[in-house]
Amino acid sequence: MEIEMYLNRIRHIQERLSLQEIGAQFFSAVSNFAYLLGVRPLGLERLLLLSIPGKGTPSLIVPKLSEAEFVDFVPHLQISAWEDGEDPLMLVRAEVKQLPTDLPISLDHGVPARVVLDLLHAFPFLAVRIEENAINSLRVSKDASEIQLLQQAGAIADAAIAPAIEGCRSGRTELEIASILIASLLQQGAEPDPPMPIVASGPNGAMPHHRTGHRQLVEGDAVVIDFGGRLNHYYSDITRTIHLGEPDPEFLRVYDVVRTAHAKALAAIKPGIPLGELDIIARDHIARAGYGPYFNHRLGHGLGVDVHEEPYLLSSNREPLRTGMCFSIEPGVYLPGRFGVRIEDCVIVQDTGPLLLTWFPTDLMVK
Repeated sequence: MEIEMYLNRIRHIQERLSLQEIGAQFFSAVSNFAYLLGVRPLGLERLLLLSIPGKGTPSLIVPKLSEAEFVDFVPHLQISAWEDGEDPLMLVRAEVKQLPTDLPISLDHGVPARVVLDLLHAFPFLAVRIEENAINSLRVSKDASEIQLLQQAGAIADAAIAPAIEGCRSGRTELEIASILIASLLQQGAEPDPPMPIVASGPNGAMPHHRTGHRQLVEGDAVVIDFGGRLNHYYSDITRTIHLGEPDPEFLRVYDVVRTAHAKALAAIKPGIPLGELDIIARDHIARAGYGPYFNHRLGHGLGVDVHEEPYLLSSNREPLRTGMCFSIEPGVYLPGRFGVRIEDCVIVQDTGPLLLTWFPTDLMVK
């Protein structure tokens, strides 16, 4: 039954390619392999490429050492395995020769530059597009099985953050707190990804993508904890900000501003409104409070078989919300040299509003 689900996704891709008059779509991104074949291969230097033509049998060019991962698809794909020392580009050229000469081919974002350059050299009249509209139009709206996996991944993240927050105390390092998160995810069957959670203490919290390090937590720190895990190819993502010791009045004000912006954006979610409106709602609230310049990133990003994928919540994005879309809501305020505050939850758009994937309380926790 699971194989049939993946084959249906491939058929949908082929239907879209035919409608768009594209000869084939080449995939090398590991997340697209996860979505289309249920296999997430190691994204190393060896070329692995899936070719889905608008019509006909898909082809898989795979390193010999990874061939066994795709054994379930042997009856459904034309598989060409190459060994170390062989040139896989010869297989790519052979695949292109089987495609219609008057139609362009599309490449996903994972196809290596060496493949693109070789194709342009070997087939100078071939139209090559770097796009993946056919698959993105499928991935952006989650079906019932995907929603269930996203809920399970979110529940694991909820359970993992509690012991990490409990472990936050003066003298412990950011890395020690991160290790609690990692251990908790692994114990529950999820894989930490990104492999290192963000634990940003004190002034480090003013850097949204702080690299977790050896700084020791001290009394008076705000601590931003941002992490997620992957379960059966699907991700979770959550951020909470806590405080060690009694917060000063400005931290309390900033926390309230961010929490309200988060709540306002969540309350506005419904099918049909432009994605960018959610960013505008949160951004306007933060700006009216006087912290506009310190909210320096988009409101959110899509979530699925990638931790960051379409749709993106930018003020300029006028694409309407659709049932089944999954994305984060994560406003933040970052005061350089002092502290940062970010609150993040991921949601699924439903007809009745947002379905939260993480439920850990957003009330300020003071330890």
